[in-house]
Amino acid sequence: MYPIILDVKGKLCLVLGSGREADEKSAALAGAGAEVHRRERFEDADFDGYFAVISAGPDRSMNAAIFAEAERRGILVCCVDDPPHCRFTFASIVRQGDLVIAISTGGACPALAVRIREKLERELGPEYAEFLKLARRLRGRLAETVPDFQERRRLWYALVDSEILAHYRSGDEEAVNRDLTSILPPDALT
Repeated sequence: MYPIILDVKGKLCLVLGSGREADEKSAALAGAGAEVHRRERFEDADFDGYFAVISAGPDRSMNAAIFAEAERRGILVCCVDDPPHCRFTFASIVRQGDLVIAISTGGACPALAVRIREKLERELGPEYAEFLKLARRLRGRLAETVPDFQERRRLWYALVDSEILAHYRSGDEEAVNRDLTSILPPDALT
């Protein structure tokens, strides 16, 4: 497996099947901006125009045919809980704003991935989302004002290693600004 984060915004995705698993996969895709269509059964015509096909129903009898048809058409395919019939799997996800951490056990033990996700969710709070909002605002300006890559890299690590995350965690915006001012050159902050 090769881990990636896939942008499905505006992409047409088909979820085959019914029940909790199909509902969850549909909701996850829709939450990521995909245009999701649902069908309970497999039909060849259903594959026209789709970016990805997910078979998530309790009946796996058609998974081989679903996989073969998707492969023939060059469409990403995942037959949930049926690794031989998948070109991708759904990872357990930790999300804090732009921070996305995907955890996978390669299908060997999804319960372990869930437990790891739960642990990381307790450790990585909303301060990470706030820090990344700040980083997004600073990125272009820092590239303009600090042309030397090595110096820019040093500054980014100084920001990451600073107390800014702790200040966000405690809600101390004044301390965030104090740290920014002490780490970055003044023209990078304007």
